[in-house]
Amino acid sequence: MTDARLLALYGSTTWGVDAPGGRLTVRHGVQAPHALRPSAIVTACNPASQPHSPDENQRADERLRGRIAALGLAHWRTLAHGIDDDPVEAVRWDEPGWCLPGDTRDAAVALGSDFGQNAIVWIDAAGVATTVCTREGFCGARVGEVVG
Repeated sequence: MTDARLLALYGSTTWGVDAPGGRLTVRHGVQAPHALRPSAIVTACNPASQPHSPDENQRADERLRGRIAALGLAHWRTLAHGIDDDPVEAVRWDEPGWCLPGDTRDAAVALGSDFGQNAIVWIDAAGVATTVCTREGFCGARVGEVVG
């Protein structure tokens, strides 16, 4: 799958965030709720968008949660839900991750990179969700740059 197609799939993904006040939703192109401004969303599942077994993904998620806790960062469970009904290659997935509330962009980029991810989601103070590169060359970007 090309980076451009992956980026399009990321753009159509919905993230549910289990914040203390209840479930919140994040989508590209839709202003994020105030409770998530700013924050980052990162996962450890399916590095570089290559499918891994449920057991491998669960172990990676547990390692990520441990790293987040060791950094002393607040974290809320997320679930990414992606749907693409391409008639040739339909793709659907649910992928757990973590929302890191606050000014956590740099930490999330580093974690995403360490766990082999293509990108993280950054939600800025205005509530705009962007995709930030965590794998050098993903969509022609450098680590830390917004893609798309």
